[in-house]
Amino acid sequence: MTLADDTSDAGAAEFHVKIASTGDVLGVPAGKPIVQVLKDNGYLVETSCTSGLCGTCKVRYLEGEVDHRDYVLNADEKSEYLTTCVSRARSAEIVLDLPPPGTTPLDALMRPTAVVDQDICVACLTCVRACTYGAATIDGARVGVGGIMGAAVVDGETCTGCGLCVAACPTGAISMTRFADHDVFADVGRLFADAASSAAEAPAADDVPRIATFACPNCAPSVDAFPEGGDPARPVNLRSVEMPCTGRVDNLHIMRAFESGADAVIVAGCEPGWCHHKTGNENAAKRVDRATRWLDDVGLGAGRIRMVRLPREGTDQFAAAVADFADEIQALGPSPLRAGRDGAIAEAEKPAVEEGPEDAILRQLGQI
Repeated sequence: MTLADDTSDAGAAEFHVKIASTGDVLGVPAGKPIVQVLKDNGYLVETSCTSGLCGTCKVRYLEGEVDHRDYVLNADEKSEYLTTCVSRARSAEIVLDLPPPGTTPLDALMRPTAVVDQDICVACLTCVRACTYGAATIDGARVGVGGIMGAAVVDGETCTGCGLCVAACPTGAISMTRFADHDVFADVGRLFADAASSAAEAPAADDVPRIATFACPNCAPSVDAFPEGGDPARPVNLRSVEMPCTGRVDNLHIMRAFESGADAVIVAGCEPGWCHHKTGNENAAKRVDRATRWLDDVGLGAGRIRMVRLPREGTDQFAAAVADFADEIQALGPSPLRAGRDGAIAEAEKPAVEEGPEDAILRQLGQI
């Protein structure tokens, strides 16, 4: 059951949507969402949670009375937009402001989708259990690792691109069309590259805590609103990577953040019960707990990672959490991995020194 199900008995009768750009009139039967009717007729609308929690599928409407059932649009937005995944109509017809089919660039609509490499799939059912939308199943006719019969498949139409199955897969058989590991690693690797270069030039001056943040789309606005540098009295260098859901955050992503020069990591997810993908925030919290123990085991310190739960408009809460966390990290000092990374960057950025004849001889002798 989704958070939108409690209104399923109201306004369930069939109604029509008219597309202003083409004049098409489409019937929306009881029990079928507007977004599915639009897709069936070639009108592509990006979707994510399908539960009225994220607002990804919102569309402007021009006429008609809407039965809003989402939990994301404010009063002003509801006078102009509806969420096509859960909204219904109180009037016989609603006029939608959508472009004709085929005129929207596909890359603008491409949402992340999980894909399976059946050659390394062991049909362990982990993805089936992790998927909260029933998109992952085991196909007994497919050949998995070692020639065994049975491998996972993901229905691209049902998949919401949350990434829960990807992070949970024990063999790495599942990847994504967007937010694949190599994409996340690349984003994380860029977070503190400029800070490391600055530290190489003036290491004594760079004692500001560096915090890497993984944020879901719901929390990203609060993270983005954090002022650059933080409070002048309590400075912090905070950089962020947006994920499709905190359930996509893998232990490897967390460790890569430390390898890339972070002193600490925040995973910013939704409050309990408000995750767009139902259990993504709970999975992330469990992963953070495990990472906490690992950090202690490897000598980085358990206090360098934290899960922050935020409401949709949680700018103040996030700022307060960062300030308190930064104070704790300041007391711990820079991550041991940070010094090694900054030193490597400093060495790589040193200007090349031309060798003299004696240097070439010494190098041949193995002395330098």
